[in-house]
Amino acid sequence: MVKTSSKIIKRNNAASGKKAHNENQFIKIGRVRLHSWMNEKLPAADILISEREIVHVANKHRQELASLGMEAFNYVTMIINQSDEVRRDSRDALFFIVSGARQSDSDLEQCAVVELKIEWMGKKKVYIIKSARPMNWGRLRKIELVCVKPRS
Repeated sequence: MVKTSSKIIKRNNAASGKKAHNENQFIKIGRVRLHSWMNEKLPAADILISEREIVHVANKHRQELASLGMEAFNYVTMIINQSDEVRRDSRDALFFIVSGARQSDSDLEQCAVVELKIEWMGKKKVYIIKSARPMNWGRLRKIELVCVKPRS
């Protein structure tokens, strides 16, 4: 289970897509918890996103976000909350994926993805979000599967 916070630090422009005031400002967006399905294979740690990355997602994916009626912060939070699969590539980047109900096993079908890296922040490990975007299923299924959320 991932716990999230919808708080965005005051006096920033992350939600509007304007230039970030502080590129090193991080916002806690969630946590891989000790007794979650992800903790089977991933260490429990906070999930953080930089103000700069929220602005990047807002600017780069403006049309997709507008069609969903969401702001960048809410889009990333939704993916973290609803991810049902985690994959790891050769660079040790982790991909939290909302694969949803795919119509077919088409390689071109899109999935919502958040890319994270485990890093040290002070004396503790954290997950830092590097990007959030749609990706083709064909590319994703070539990446090593780490864990899948069990369905009830």
